[in-house]
Amino acid sequence: MFNNNRHLNIFEHYTQKGSLPIENNVSRGLAILLNQNSLVLDRFIDFINSKCFEKKSSCMVPKPQRLNDKEIGIQQQIAKIVQSYPNPQNIIGITLTTASPINMIENKNDDNNGLITDIIISCKDTLVVIEVKRNAVDARLQLKQQVKSIAAEVVRQGGNLPDTELLDGTWEEIISILQDVYNISGSDENSVLGHYINHLENHYQQWFPVSLLTDITIDRENESAVDKRILNLIKNCCENESDAEKYSGRYIIPLEYDFCTEAQLSLDYESKRLMITIWSGDTKWQSYCLFNKTTNDLSWVYENSLTVDGLKLDLLTEPYLRLAHFQSTIIAEYFDKAYYQRNFGVSKDKCMALYNDITREWKRPEWSQFRALLKGKYSGLINMSSFDSDFQSSFENSNRSYAHVSFGYETTAYLPMEVISKYERNNSTLRGNDKLASFISKVINQLMKKIY
Repeated sequence: MFNNNRHLNIFEHYTQKGSLPIENNVSRGLAILLNQNSLVLDRFIDFINSKCFEKKSSCMVPKPQRLNDKEIGIQQQIAKIVQSYPNPQNIIGITLTTASPINMIENKNDDNNGLITDIIISCKDTLVVIEVKRNAVDARLQLKQQVKSIAAEVVRQGGNLPDTELLDGTWEEIISILQDVYNISGSDENSVLGHYINHLENHYQQWFPVSLLTDITIDRENESAVDKRILNLIKNCCENESDAEKYSGRYIIPLEYDFCTEAQLSLDYESKRLMITIWSGDTKWQSYCLFNKTTNDLSWVYENSLTVDGLKLDLLTEPYLRLAHFQSTIIAEYFDKAYYQRNFGVSKDKCMALYNDITREWKRPEWSQFRALLKGKYSGLINMSSFDSDFQSSFENSNRSYAHVSFGYETTAYLPMEVISKYERNNSTLRGNDKLASFISKVINQLMKKIY
């Protein structure tokens, strides 16, 4: 198979490896679509008008009835726009960026091209000015200058002062429109629209709306789309959306238990299963709470399935040794499961004996004593060859003066695609209506009941 398929896309250019197409090419592609595909233009006008309606604006874009009712231009100077369309009744400007205004970055740079429009659309008596950005930079001031200058030029050339409106748009909203039209019109990959969507997927996957996992081909090429859905699931599982970043900006599902404080979601690409993982007893305090405050024994460590809503899910628990520094995990070494079962079974008392021996802060002068304990009394608990190598590189050959040692239990429940499909059928990715997120929350609650 030839490996030049990407360059058969009409929007792709030969560029230096790793570089993105210049911004003008992205706006040029959208302008071509708006000019070539009447349904895309129709839906885009609906999009503009709905935003005007939300703002109770007097401005609206009329739908073109004939071919000469509309014209689309790119990189047009203000004077030439007004020369071509001397007396518009309305001028509507819209920014097209990667973020809503609340998340925009202030643009402190002067833009020498501020009075050259990226895209200009003329529909009967209305001009639509589109200012395109590939990032979250606030383009509203630049757009305001363009719209204001066009209005002033209209008056200077003898016309009446037009009504104006300024709007904010995002690429995610535009791509939703393009995807809807693409699906309605038969999903032809060889169409101009199909080429443009594919071009955006190749370079700007992060712009795309959240897709259901069942609508994504599960492979590493689509990792960005998968990650976006997983982040969406995490937020939808949280009591408040902002809770997902509760711990140092990491995206987790916070849990309010003494022995376990978070759950994480990830995807096993090889088996195509969604993994729900919790860490019980990860720190010294969590271990103490797990062995002293929970009522169940440790039989759950050996269970290999979890039933939720009548569905049997694979379950795996791995005890592990944790070495941390400044609250960050530096080394996590799994226990030998057979050794653990033979020597500790389901007994919390036996685990507390191990806890009392190793769970504390070990200072550098004590490190040889700690390693001797692992090689002697607890020989066979972990793979010492692997541990010695990691310990030497991460601690002995570093400037670290201590290691916080603890041990815990990594428990993962696996959701295969058939389970995901069951809950994503006719599903929404919106918070409060996401059936898969609700099921994930049930899985976590069931896990907690099993442990607690």
